[in-house]
Amino acid sequence: MIPSKEFEHIRNALDAITSLRSAMRQFISKKIKEGNYDITYEMLQLLLVLWRGQEVNQQEIANLLIKNKASITPLIDNLSKRKLVVRREDPSDRRNKIIALTKAGREYVEAFNPVLDDFFRLIEKDISKSELERVGDLLMKMRRNLLA
Repeated sequence: MIPSKEFEHIRNALDAITSLRSAMRQFISKKIKEGNYDITYEMLQLLLVLWRGQEVNQQEIANLLIKNKASITPLIDNLSKRKLVVRREDPSDRRNKIIALTKAGREYVEAFNPVLDDFFRLIEKDISKSELERVGDLLMKMRRNLLA
């Protein structure tokens, strides 16, 4: 079903979000390749979730990356083999695993920080802080509307 003309502005906004997400992935993937980081975009996303959250269970990681829990397992396995993350039992629920960065994982993310700084500088180029805050607020409002 094709939405009516009445919703064209929404479709345009969603197309812009999709296009931005694709451009972000392309930029980061290119930097990963140029820097010989020997990691995938998805692995980096997972490392960054851990960087912000320190120790996170696998389901939380899946929720934050908008992926299912099963698709996160091979990423964690791969990062674990590289000694960038460790799995620990959750003391409150032994069925659950807590994922955390190792010292090598923290160093890895820190080494990637200049790329992330460049990324954020490019995104905010010619855009005021208040404009970015407004966009963030609007996107969160759209999300809340869908989840209500």
